[in-house]
Amino acid sequence: MRRTVFAAVFLVLFLASCAVEGPRALAPSPSRSATALPQPIPQPITRTSPGAQVAWFWTFMQPNNKRALVGVDSGGATVASFDDAMLAPTIGFWRSADGASIYLATLDRITAYSALTGKEERSYTKTPGGIVASAFSPDGRWLALLTPAPEPRIDLLDLRSGTWQSQPAAHDPNAQLPGMGGNIASVVWATLAFADSAHLYLLMDWGGPMRLTSFLIAADKLTQVATAVHGQDGRQFSSCAGPAVATKVVANGEVLVVFCHYDGAVSFFGLTKLTSLAVVQSGQKNPFWLSPIFTPDGQLLYLHNPPDFGDAMQVIDLRTRAMLGPVPTPTKLGDAGPFSWLFPVAYAGGVASTQPISPDGLKLYTDTSDGIVVLRIPDLKPLTKLAPGMSISEIWISGDGRTVFATRGDRKTLVIARDDGSDVKVVPLKAESGGFIASEHG
Repeated sequence: MRRTVFAAVFLVLFLASCAVEGPRALAPSPSRSATALPQPIPQPITRTSPGAQVAWFWTFMQPNNKRALVGVDSGGATVASFDDAMLAPTIGFWRSADGASIYLATLDRITAYSALTGKEERSYTKTPGGIVASAFSPDGRWLALLTPAPEPRIDLLDLRSGTWQSQPAAHDPNAQLPGMGGNIASVVWATLAFADSAHLYLLMDWGGPMRLTSFLIAADKLTQVATAVHGQDGRQFSSCAGPAVATKVVANGEVLVVFCHYDGAVSFFGLTKLTSLAVVQSGQKNPFWLSPIFTPDGQLLYLHNPPDFGDAMQVIDLRTRAMLGPVPTPTKLGDAGPFSWLFPVAYAGGVASTQPISPDGLKLYTDTSDGIVVLRIPDLKPLTKLAPGMSISEIWISGDGRTVFATRGDRKTLVIARDDGSDVKVVPLKAESGGFIASEHG
C-alpha cells in the first residue's frame, strides 16, 4: 500500500528541500458557475478470468520482517502462498494487465504464476541488471523495464515469444535526488507509461532536470522517437522533490498526467511535442498524504486524503485542469454528493497500492472507520456502505467488479464482501498485510 510504503520513505526525506524547478500554477478556487464535471464513460469489463477475481497481497511478520505473497479468493480461501524463501531473491513483483498472472523477478529471471492457483506458467531469462520501473502494455504482450546500471536502458520483453530488445535511456548522471544521501551514484528516478500497446513513454530524473522520452513499437521493434529535457529549447518542466510519482496517459494518448507524491503537484505534458502544458497544485499539506485515483475513462483524478489525515477529497477535471475541493469525504447514505452542483444530470452506475474504482468506472470505494463507502462518480454521492462497523485500511476490487476485498485497520484481517454488501466474510491473516498487488496503483 502506498501509505505504508512511503511512510518509511518519508522518514528519509522529511528534511528534503521543497524547492522545485519550473512553474507551480495554482488552480483558482472554482465558483458555482464552473464547468460541470463530465459524465463518466462506462468502461467494458475485460478482466473476467477466474484468476482476475483473486486478491493478492503481500504480508510481513515481525520481528525479522519475513515476507509472503498470498492469494485469497472470494470465498475467503487461500489459493496460493509464496513464502519468504521464495521471495528473498526477488527484485520486483507485479500483476499482469489482465489480472490473471503474478510476475516475480530476480536478477536473472522473470517468472509468471497463475493468479488463480499460484502454479508457474512460464519463465523468461532476464537481461542483466536491476529494475527501477516497469509497465505492461494494455494488450498484455509487452513488459517494459527500466534498468539503471551501468547505463540506464529500456528492456522490452515480448511475453509471447520470450525475446528481449533494448534501447538506451537518456539520463543526466548529475540529476538531483532531493533527500537522498550516501552512495547514490547509481540511483535513478524514473517511471514508464504505455499510452497504448505501440507507444511507450519514459519520465526520467524528475528531481531535476526532468526528462521525457517517447518510444514506438512498430513491426515488433522498439525505437526511440524523441526526448526532451528541462532547460533545453526553452522547455520548462516542473520537478518533483521525492522518489515517487503516479502517472496516466489521457486524452486519447495525447497527454501524460503526473502526480508528485511529495508535494501533491499534478503536471500535464503534451506527448505529441513533449511539452509542458500546465501544473496544478493540490491541497496536499504534507508529503505522501494524498492517494491519487484516476478514473478509467481518463477524465478525472480524485485525490483522497485518508481518514488518518482528515478524510477529504479533491477532484481535478483532466480536460479543463480545474481543481475542486478539498471537501469532506461523504459517508452518510442519502446525502447529496459534494460535487453534485457540478453534475446536473445524475445517473446511477449499471479503484494506494490500488485504484479503488469499479472496473466500469462508475463507482469509487473509500475506506472509513465505519466500513467501505461506495460513492457515485463523478459527484461522490454515497450509494451504499459495505461491512459497516469495521475500520478499513485499504481496498481492492476484483476484475469483474463483483467482489470487494479490504484490509481492516489492524492489517491483520481481510474483509470480503459482494459489491451489493451481501455475504460479508472476515478472514484472519497469519501476518500483517503490507498492501494489495494490483494491475493499477497510485
